Amino acid sequence: MWEEYFKKHMGRKPRELLVLAVSFCKNKENALDLGAGTLIESKFLVKKGFKHVLATDSSPEVKIFAKKLKNKKFKFKNISFHKYNFPKNTFNLINAQYALPFYGKRGFKSFIKKITGSLAPKGIFVGQFFGARDSWNNSKSNLAFHTKKQALDLLSGLKILEFIEEEKDGKDASGEQKHWHVFHFIVQEK
Repeated sequence: MWEEYFKKHMGRKPRELLVLAVSFCKNKENALDLGAGTLIESKFLVKKGFKHVLATDSSPEVKIFAKKLKNKKFKFKNISFHKYNFPKNTFNLINAQYALPFYGKRGFKSFIKKITGSLAPKGIFVGQFFGARDSWNNSKSNLAFHTKKQALDLLSGLKILEFIEEEKDGKDASGEQKHWHVFHFIVQEK
């Protein structure tokens, strides 16, 4: 599945939500790109002047993209969310484009706390939660899904800069029809 996803996303532009999130960033010392995939967002962060960009992804294919990104400001860890040790108060921006739900249901709230605890003062966290009405939300799925209230609760204690609920029919990465229910957010550590 991921190989097909990577092929389809190779030529796309950085996600608009991240572009907007970077505009809120005053300090550009450290950025973390979680579930970095084809590294499009990581390259964008380097281009936008972040001094240190760390990308993580558990897919072995991402190592190939990382080897091609030769920049002393960029580092890659081929590691899953579950194994990454989030350092406290470190990142000025944490990006997680369509990646967070893949952590899974178990321990999701603690996972989000680790991420937000890793933000530097005034740090920005940008990403998505899948909504409860998403068609992938079924008894067989291990992905994490949330109601609007649950999504907002996960972000409590942070300043909400953007929070958009989107619901539409479309296609997934493999071209299959699906109903998308997504909460897009940009939040800031106070």
